[in-house]
Amino acid sequence: MADDFITEVNEEIRLQRLRAAARRWGAVVAGVVVVGAIGGGVWEWQNHARKQAQQAASAQYFNTLETLADPKHDKTVTQKAETVFQDLADHGPVGVRSYAALRLADLKMQDHDLASALKAWNSVASDSVAEPALKDMARYMVLNAQTNTADPKTLRPGYEVLAQNGGAWSALAQEGLVALDLRPDATADQQKEARRLLTQIVGSVSAPEGARARAQALLETFGDAG
Repeated sequence: MADDFITEVNEEIRLQRLRAAARRWGAVVAGVVVVGAIGGGVWEWQNHARKQAQQAASAQYFNTLETLADPKHDKTVTQKAETVFQDLADHGPVGVRSYAALRLADLKMQDHDLASALKAWNSVASDSVAEPALKDMARYMVLNAQTNTADPKTLRPGYEVLAQNGGAWSALAQEGLVALDLRPDATADQQKEARRLLTQIVGSVSAPEGARARAQALLETFGDAG
């Protein structure tokens, strides 16, 4: 009898433990389900909010472009556009902010404000989530805007990287290198390198037609037309 009683007690204890474990794990599973549901709801809301923000920013961007399209627009319109583009460049969603920064840089250059233009271009070039093509464009614009004023040693590495990338800006970057190699104080070796780059541009099927034409014209001044 004593053995039977002990066996029953042990069995009851085991069942109690199983029930407790079931309740405990049941609560965990329920918690996971609840958290999952909340997480899914938050993700859906965030996704919707992102789309709404993207649409609003895009509309603001294009509406501002329209105000600049009027050839009779005055300086006040330009200043308002700069304010909008600056705000979008600083706080806009991915994509819109890059285009806004590029437009802002263009307006700043029209105002002869090189420092502000460089700042806007650099914001795109350093944006880790900006489109690669826009980043390359911004890098090229930074270099090109300083070709006639900055120390060639500081510009050459940037041009070389773009030229070696083989992208849409490769030929224009090669033109930048040519400009550095044809400065008044250029050495004979630099002039030789300029002719090599010009010949490469002329023979490149991916180079823009304008770039090839300019390269051909420069080669003719060297007597290297062919």
